[in-house]
Amino acid sequence: MVIVCMCLVSLPRNARTQVKGLFIQSVIKFDGLLTEKFWESVEPVSDFTQRELVEGAPPTEKTEVRIAFDSNNLYIGVICYDSEPDKIIHKQMKPDALIDSDDRISFGIDTYCDRRMGYLFSVNPNGMRYDATFRNGQTVENIDWDGIWDVRSRITEYGWSCEIIIPFKTLRFPAADTQLWGFNIKRTIRRKNEEVHWRGWHRDDHFFQLSKYGTLSLDRQLKSTLQLEFKPYLLTGAEKREKQNLDDTFKYGLDVKYGITSNSTLDLTTRTDFAQIESDREVINLTRFSLFYPEKRDFFLEGSDTFDFTQGGTRLFYSRRIGISPDREEIPILGGIKLTQKSGGYRLGILSIKTEDAHGIPGTNYSVVRVKKDIFEQSYIGFIGTSVSDNEHHDNQVYGMDFIYRTDKFVRNKNFEVQGYLSASLTDGKGYDNLAGRLYICYPNDLINTYILHHVIDDNFKPEIGYVKRTGLRNTIWLFDLEPRPGIPFIKKLLFRPVEYNYTTDMNSTLLTRTVDIRPFGFQTNSGDELRLSMKNEYDYVDTTFTIFNRIRITPDTYNWWYTSLELDSSTRRAVSLGLDFQTGDYYTGERTMYDSELTFRTNRFYQVSADFRYNRITIGDYHVHTREYGGRLELEFSTRLSSSTFVQWNNETNEVNVNFRIHYIPKIGSDLYLVYNHLMDERDDLRTLQNTGMLKLDFTYRL
Repeated sequence: MVIVCMCLVSLPRNARTQVKGLFIQSVIKFDGLLTEKFWESVEPVSDFTQRELVEGAPPTEKTEVRIAFDSNNLYIGVICYDSEPDKIIHKQMKPDALIDSDDRISFGIDTYCDRRMGYLFSVNPNGMRYDATFRNGQTVENIDWDGIWDVRSRITEYGWSCEIIIPFKTLRFPAADTQLWGFNIKRTIRRKNEEVHWRGWHRDDHFFQLSKYGTLSLDRQLKSTLQLEFKPYLLTGAEKREKQNLDDTFKYGLDVKYGITSNSTLDLTTRTDFAQIESDREVINLTRFSLFYPEKRDFFLEGSDTFDFTQGGTRLFYSRRIGISPDREEIPILGGIKLTQKSGGYRLGILSIKTEDAHGIPGTNYSVVRVKKDIFEQSYIGFIGTSVSDNEHHDNQVYGMDFIYRTDKFVRNKNFEVQGYLSASLTDGKGYDNLAGRLYICYPNDLINTYILHHVIDDNFKPEIGYVKRTGLRNTIWLFDLEPRPGIPFIKKLLFRPVEYNYTTDMNSTLLTRTVDIRPFGFQTNSGDELRLSMKNEYDYVDTTFTIFNRIRITPDTYNWWYTSLELDSSTRRAVSLGLDFQTGDYYTGERTMYDSELTFRTNRFYQVSADFRYNRITIGDYHVHTREYGGRLELEFSTRLSSSTFVQWNNETNEVNVNFRIHYIPKIGSDLYLVYNHLMDERDDLRTLQNTGMLKLDFTYRL
């Protein structure tokens, strides 16, 4: 066995501190215990600092992280010492579950060390895997990304430990003689709500702030092996609708990923996996506007950060428009191709998809081109072009430019951000009143979080491969949150919102909507509970009659009303947790009371039971409406690779009971076996069966 010693480079605490990986040529015994000889030669990373609850304080428990690598994999060994190992919280086992409830160790890796995009890997003492991608400065990750990597964890008499294997084929990085990656580590001790970071531990920083990362050095050239991955899927089953014959189903498809270089990836798809193995949550829509549903298909999720063009809820590329009808029916995808590339300071994405004729929608070609150019330390400018053309000679194009300027050196050490975009659409070669643009200025810090924005969307702006909730508007928002930490016993911080002002007019400056949200009181406890009391004012100009719950008609007029909101969220670390949102007050010309609650029971790692209930009581004139939505979920987790879930939902708009049962088995990381049964019943007619469906689905990842 050849071992190259590892060393830590001693730099100032807030500098880009470097840790070097140890190259090994020995076989690792993958058991979650750091018993191999080479781990003894690795000097551990152990200089962690509290971010929560006491900023800058030393950790209450010791943590040691060791890093090694060979020609194919990155290895991370962790020992999380704990003086009370019997109190370690470890409830989750299913991949990508709500890991916030558990003790955990997290790693952020910026493989290009350019402070733009990172990979997140988190594990808990059960060996649960949680992964995502994220962009610098954002606080919400893209959890839908799934990489191929593995972990083993053990709870011991001194705490817990784990070994992590991340194949280099899972990551994208530059071709170079040595690798220098942005790198950071975070440990959470859940019963104490303690959070310690290796770097970037100030309260104004957060774990997705790549500019605060240290670096990980791998001091040799990684082999440029063939990056070829096949992922076929097979789906078979049967569906029976009321008064129709049994419909047998057999579907198949294939996704192919080819790493042309370490910086360029080509993705191909045919008969793309619809991924609809779990029912979408049905929601009673009490607004005039369409709902947003997330993407679930692997082909569109891979490299989605490159294609993303989202500003203020407006998306110029929304992949759920492809292969899914407005009624959420599947439209077969004949084939698709996607290229993503990172070269120097440029990111490039090209996508083209062809769909079949189905459900009255003609076969359509969809194309997207996206380019981003890195500027300064954390910023970029970008371009997007989209095209939709169908077999009936209809076409739509959208062109847009965007930028983000971000710094953590504003007024010496504060975060500051400016975003903006300008876009235009053409439909069947014509374009007038077809522009959209936005300017957003943000100061996101711990004590004060404030932003102001102005957004304009012309009447005829129409991105047919995008998502826009409403057109023909000028929108201005100012938000100001104040969250002091006064040192009150048991209180982590107070939550005040002196104002959130949302003002929207049409293109002729006629006021359409206005929302004022004032939070005079709120707090978050040291244990993670949160309470918020708000007073809200709504103004709505209605120009077209619409109906609420098929009974109450809201006629054209101007409406102005106030209501009060009380929100409570208890800590998910507890065996029983509760989320509650209560609203009461005026509503248009009447009154509305709303309850939205979710109760979750989880006493161990093998099961979770949750129930949710949403209720609205609306009175307008002589009309009374009661909306009810119920949901219940039972999740059984037998291991980190075998789980089942049963989801039941009902609402009194459709009066249908929808039952979804699913078994998920992972024979190996990157491959899945699903057994799914859906049953739809009419609650008004003694639970008469309207539709039932059984499916068996297998997808398998094969890497060359």
